[in-house]
Amino acid sequence: MDPNGDRRGIRWYEVAYVVVLLAVLLLGVFFMNPHRVAVLDVDRVFKDLGMVQRLDQDRQKLDVYQRGVAMVDAYNVRMRALKSKLETTKTEVEKEKIQSQMKSATETVQQSVAPIQSQLQARETAVMSTFRRRLQPLIAKVAQKRRVDVVLFASPSVVYVKSTVDLTDDVVAAGKEFFAKKDLPLVDPALTGNPAAPAHK
Repeated sequence: MDPNGDRRGIRWYEVAYVVVLLAVLLLGVFFMNPHRVAVLDVDRVFKDLGMVQRLDQDRQKLDVYQRGVAMVDAYNVRMRALKSKLETTKTEVEKEKIQSQMKSATETVQQSVAPIQSQLQARETAVMSTFRRRLQPLIAKVAQKRRVDVVLFASPSVVYVKSTVDLTDDVVAAGKEFFAKKDLPLVDPALTGNPAAPAHK
């Protein structure tokens, strides 16, 4: 307000001053003090901690897996018998009949195995979900120790990040120490929210 009591407008140099202050602030936040970014290869952590073998052993103990194996074995036996019969058949009518039986057997086993595969996939998803939830506190501790601000999962979608830190080896070491002290089930419904995952027989 000027001496005469009239309200004045904002002058151009005041606007420029504010713009300069904002620019300095942004420069300080994003360039002078950049966030340290780290990457983590969870698949390698899963493998290096022996989880692939544990998952395979767990799968073979499941009733649903054993039923699937029995179905496939029975299918293979039947197909071998039909193929052998097909090779010795002389008439076209008989050949068509056997080929029809082979097609029907294939369609039947595919329909029977599909829900089994879905259940096994659900089990695998629950195992991975449980593993990642258990791994999260270890990742946080390693990240704090290495003084990083952001941790990204290494994946095809992460092509390049400047000045990254790889936490994989440190997380594997922390995981070995953590899991060696505990006899934990592969799936914890409290961590996955999926109590319907197939259980052991």
